[in-house]
Amino acid sequence: MERPYSGYAELIGYELVAKDKDFARLQLVIEPKHLNRMGVPHGGSMATLLDTATGFAVAFASGPDRVLKAVTVSMNVQFVGQGRPGETVTVEGRRTGGGKTVAFAQAEVRGDDGRLLARGDAVYRFLEKWR
Repeated sequence: MERPYSGYAELIGYELVAKDKDFARLQLVIEPKHLNRMGVPHGGSMATLLDTATGFAVAFASGPDRVLKAVTVSMNVQFVGQGRPGETVTVEGRRTGGGKTVAFAQAEVRGDDGRLLARGDAVYRFLEKWR
C-alpha cells in the first residue's frame, strides 16, 4: 500500500491501494478520530475520501506514473449509509470525462461488506497542460 505524503493524508490515515489511468482506490480503517458525536463516521471524513479518490483519478489522467496537478472546483456528496468503528472502507474514484483544463470524476465509498456508504461527483481544474 502507498500513502502519498501530505499532512492531511497522515492525519486522516487513508492508503492508496490501487491506481491506474483515470482510476484510484483508497482504503481507510475507521478509527475513533473519524467519528462524530453520535459514534458514526463524520460526513467530513467520507467527503475527504471521495475528494481524494476523485482527485487521484483525475491526477492519473495520463496514467499512474505521471501525477497531474489539479484542484477541486466543486463536489456533490450523497451520504447513503453509515460505516462502523473498526471497519475498513474502500473508495474507488474514476475520471469520467473532461478535456485539457477541466475534468469530471465520480467515487463511491463502500463498507467492508460492499454496502454503499457515500457517493460523490466532482469537477476539477488542471493546473498544467497535459495532452
